[in-house]
Amino acid sequence: MITRLVEADVENEQKLQKQIAELDSLFRNSPNGVGVLDHQFRFVRVNDAMARFHGRSPQSFVDRSVAELFSELPDNFFARLSQAIGANGPLLDVELSLKSANDESSTRHFLAHFYPLNTTQDGGESTGMVLVDVTKRKHADEALRLSEARYRDVVEHSVYGVCRVGETGTANAANPAMRLILGCSSAEEFAALNFFRDVFRYPDQQSQILAECKTQGSVHNVEAEWRRRDGGLVAVRLHLRSLSGGEDGDTVEIIAEDVTELRALERQLQHAQKFEAIGQLAGGIAHDFNNVIGAILGWAELGYEQNKTNGKTADRFVRIREQAERAASLTRELLAFARRQVLQPRPIDLNAVVNGLITFLDRVIGKDIELEVNVSPLDAIKADLTQVEQVVMNLCLNARDAMPNGGRLLIESGMVEVDESYTRFYPGVVAGRYAALSVSDSGSGMDAKTIERIFEPFFTTKEAGKGTGLGLSTVYGIVKQHGGFLHVYSEAGQGSLFRIYFPAMSGGVAVSSSVAVPTISEMRGTETVLLADDHESIREMSRQALTSLGYRVLCAADGEEALRLCEQQSPQVAVLDVVMPRMGGTAAAEKLLERFPGLPVIFTSGYSRDRDERTAKLSQAAYLQKPYSPTNLGRLVREVLDAEKTEPENEVKGEDDSDFT
Repeated sequence: MITRLVEADVENEQKLQKQIAELDSLFRNSPNGVGVLDHQFRFVRVNDAMARFHGRSPQSFVDRSVAELFSELPDNFFARLSQAIGANGPLLDVELSLKSANDESSTRHFLAHFYPLNTTQDGGESTGMVLVDVTKRKHADEALRLSEARYRDVVEHSVYGVCRVGETGTANAANPAMRLILGCSSAEEFAALNFFRDVFRYPDQQSQILAECKTQGSVHNVEAEWRRRDGGLVAVRLHLRSLSGGEDGDTVEIIAEDVTELRALERQLQHAQKFEAIGQLAGGIAHDFNNVIGAILGWAELGYEQNKTNGKTADRFVRIREQAERAASLTRELLAFARRQVLQPRPIDLNAVVNGLITFLDRVIGKDIELEVNVSPLDAIKADLTQVEQVVMNLCLNARDAMPNGGRLLIESGMVEVDESYTRFYPGVVAGRYAALSVSDSGSGMDAKTIERIFEPFFTTKEAGKGTGLGLSTVYGIVKQHGGFLHVYSEAGQGSLFRIYFPAMSGGVAVSSSVAVPTISEMRGTETVLLADDHESIREMSRQALTSLGYRVLCAADGEEALRLCEQQSPQVAVLDVVMPRMGGTAAAEKLLERFPGLPVIFTSGYSRDRDERTAKLSQAAYLQKPYSPTNLGRLVREVLDAEKTEPENEVKGEDDSDFT
């Protein structure tokens, strides 16, 4: 019996020793830091992991308090620890940080757990401490926090609108850009929206986009129109992504880009490109047509002069000339629209142009229309006076026609400063100071579709036979050719406002527009005129016109022939077409001036594209626009010759400021 008891004690001792060995091995080899604290919370012993965390030896921990080894303890740490241990309960998940002994900038993070242990042999209480290294998790949590903060910052400050929409149309998580796009002043106002009912302008478009997103999981670069809270419309480019399993069930993440201004600029560019194409076609037709009309006008005038005594024949020539002048007028309007009209700009006062036309406007607009003019001081503009007068007249007559039952016509002027921010929304507009002229009426107004086409040549809203459709297209071309721009504001039934802008000159002084008209006898002369034009009918008409005024005329079909004619003869003035085969007027003028320094030159052309830089640099040159009449030709030849005689050192009238562009 005693033997069995001894054997049992031995077996129990062996088991106990094995358990102690296992616990000691677990204590020493645990990856977590383990230590035993006495009743004053000083270390009695620690395992290798605890020592390794601190970069110390296990023996260096003995009799050292927790406060010595962990400098930054949580608030009220010891009070909480004493309370927990005193109640024979654990204190868990205490966050501790420990700076590395080798690198003070490196900090490790731990979760500490404290457990009450059995009473020690001396009657004191001991506490078990377990440190779990959570540095990697802490860093991961911090990285996640920073990532989320950066994401929130990006979303909050993004120019793209971002939000999420639930299955019922309730929107949330909207950033400021999304609220701005929809015109919501607060998050509460945005939250009150039902995205499916209140936002999309076209419900079928919304249904199609959302169905595609649900089927494919995402949709990119689709465009739609949204309704803003203020009632306006905004064009948006959308990116949608389907999200499932959220708090609100299946949701859709929406990223929206406001492309309203971009689409407006694209429409303006397309509009400008369309007008440029139409202008090139119109200019090309008018260029060739000019020569034909010029010949008809010239021969009609010569025929009339030679048949004044024959009333019936003279009347027929008058009628031919009237119809040719109408055709010439249409040609000039086409060239003006195409910006191919030849300009002879001078510094002019836009207010003076308006004031000079008031008397005429009073007569033509009718007594049932109230005319009011409010002008402000303007800087001078460099412009062709005749062309600017045509702009004002066309706008006023167009306003008159819009008020068949009477109304109010208002003309206003003022200076405008255009900055770079404005030019970004209007392609082709250059920043600077502009003299602006507004013509507004209280007439029938126009809808958006009509406004899109009003500057197209031959487009008119008037009855058949009451308009050529070239009035506003002429305005458009003249303003553009002068480097200006124009805007139209109109609504059906609310009248119209046309505002034109001409670049202001710096220091320019307006000049008078009065021109003395010489009589037939004053146009006569005996000088030798060199005439070169490749169009046979115009050349012969011009020759006969000058011959009838007493001049001696040398005729050539091109520049080379003109130079040959001058080898043994000296002209007093040269009338040269700019564009001719073999040698044009510019090259011929340069060679003539080498041979005859100071020779007055008159260039003729009906198309501004005929100009080149050499033509513009010829300071002796004057300009005669096609189609021209025999009277205009004779008048300019006489003026050039007289100017040469009276002011040989000066430039011929109009030559310095003439402009072919």
